[in-house]
Amino acid sequence: MNKHEHADAVVIGGGAIGTAVAYFLAKSGIKATLVERGEFPWGSSKRCDGHVATYDSEPGYFSRFCNAGLTMFPEVAKDLSVDFHFEPEGLGLLVDNEDDLEQAYKNYEGKLKEGSPVSFWDQKELRENEPNVADRVLACINFEGDAKLNPMKLAFGLAHKAQELGATLHTHTSVVGIDTQENSVKAVRTTSGTIFTKNVINACGVWAPSISALVGIDVPIRPRQGQILVTERVQSLVGKNYAEFGYLAAKKGKKRLGVTPEMDNYGVAFVTEPTEAGTVLIGSSRRFVGMNAAPEIKILRCIAQRAEYFFPAYKNARVIRSYAGLRPATPDGKPIISPTKVKGFFVAAGHEGNGIGLSLITGRLISELLNNKEPLFDIAPLHLDRFSSSR
Repeated sequence: MNKHEHADAVVIGGGAIGTAVAYFLAKSGIKATLVERGEFPWGSSKRCDGHVATYDSEPGYFSRFCNAGLTMFPEVAKDLSVDFHFEPEGLGLLVDNEDDLEQAYKNYEGKLKEGSPVSFWDQKELRENEPNVADRVLACINFEGDAKLNPMKLAFGLAHKAQELGATLHTHTSVVGIDTQENSVKAVRTTSGTIFTKNVINACGVWAPSISALVGIDVPIRPRQGQILVTERVQSLVGKNYAEFGYLAAKKGKKRLGVTPEMDNYGVAFVTEPTEAGTVLIGSSRRFVGMNAAPEIKILRCIAQRAEYFFPAYKNARVIRSYAGLRPATPDGKPIISPTKVKGFFVAAGHEGNGIGLSLITGRLISELLNNKEPLFDIAPLHLDRFSSSR
């Protein structure tokens, strides 16, 4: 970077959200600069699974929002030179408790009414399709449009396509200040120089509060740790992505039947994703422990036990590594995609476990805000002002 630079908009944060914002801004003709303190990708996008999911939201506004985000991936995949391995192979939501069957079927019917491609397997159909599933599993809702991808390749591809379209990329560059005048953005000061701009998009995930604080704005996002196991290469153990129906309750911090107190305490709920390399990712956990991103054996053991509960054959699969990441969580579990009381300062953060799947729609919505266009989707429910502390 030169000591002084000019841009129409500065995007802070080089994960899936930030790179998607830069991509859509550049595509719309806005001169964007993307600033990342590390490499592309960074933060949560480097330490997560690759689900593009609609299964983990109950029928309603947020479910429709997730589905709108999902539908954008095939077109963007054609536009990028990097293959991020988008595979719409579907995800199954496994029901293991009689008490959950009625609610699971209501969710299925609600998703059908919204136009989601879903089907319902009873126990017999499930066993025919997944012979390794445990006998205790009673049914499965299949979200046939849900997909997986490589999140690191997605962010890398978006960043470099944005650069091809005229965006400027700065890695290993930290933001140290944001200058305002008469409550409007004027410049971003970094460790490499100053960027004069009228617009800043805070796409920093768990670091969003510290960036917003530079202009006196409170953003209620906390880091929520999640841990994942990676198995050796296995053959024909599981056919596609699966999660347990209890994942919806765990995501909201609710107590569940049939899990140990430890699993409840650590928010452990079964999620699995076979990868293109033949390994399998197994999760997940949820807890607030500040910025601690270190995996812990007691939690990993709970995750392994939960996996064996649904697929007993996992007992014979060796674990080759584990990792933990931090999800940016808001109080209501939904992202913030919003202008703020400071003119030209926008927030695109707080997606928690839906950041990969909502990356493209977030990028497009921020671009539409800056271009004063009618938004693709109503984002009023995602405005920062829904949290009274931010007013």
